[in-house]
Amino acid sequence: MPQLIAIGLIGGVVWYGYRALKREMERINKETRAAEKKTKSQTVLKQDKDGVYRPVDEE
Repeated sequence: MPQLIAIGLIGGVVWYGYRALKREMERINKETRAAEKKTKSQTVLKQDKDGVYRPVDEE
């Protein structure tokens, strides 16, 4: 009987850890996508007289 209790406790801890990891990965994914969107919308490349593309902020 003690083995069943131990297996149940270990299974519960693994399940809780998986849910916590999944929640954290989703949070990090949202932050990363927001940062990418912000970076993409503010950076524009324009070609200079010498033919080199340089970043220009849109205002």
